[in-house]
Amino acid sequence: MQKYNFFRPLIILLVAFATNNLAKLVCAAFGVDPETTESIAIGAMVLAALFTYTRLNRNRANKK
Repeated sequence: MQKYNFFRPLIILLVAFATNNLAKLVCAAFGVDPETTESIAIGAMVLAALFTYTRLNRNRANKK
C-alpha cells in the first residue's frame, strides 16, 4: 500500500479557497451584485479544484 500524501488534499483546498476569494474580489471590484458574485466565485472554485485534481493525478500517473 502506498503512503497517503497529506499535501494533495491540502493543495486542492488551498487552490479552491484562493480562487473563491480572488473571484469574489474581482467581481466586487467590477461592481457585480452579491448573489451573482457568490455564484461566479463558487463556479470558479469548483473549476479550479477539478483542474488541480486532474493535474495532480496526471503527474502521479506519469511517475509510475
